[in-house]
Amino acid sequence: MATLLVGLLLLVALYFALRHVVRNLREGKEDCCGGCPGCHGGCNSCHPHA
Repeated sequence: MATLLVGLLLLVALYFALRHVVRNLREGKEDCCGGCPGCHGGCNSCHPHA
């Protein structure tokens, strides 16, 4: 029973993580520079792409 509950919790966590990643891809956002004051949800202003 405990294995079933842990598996269910992992599936729910994986669902929310993947949903977050898909939303970020659709909106062009990235989580890589959370502490950057000028990134506004993206890394382009913090770490320009070459």
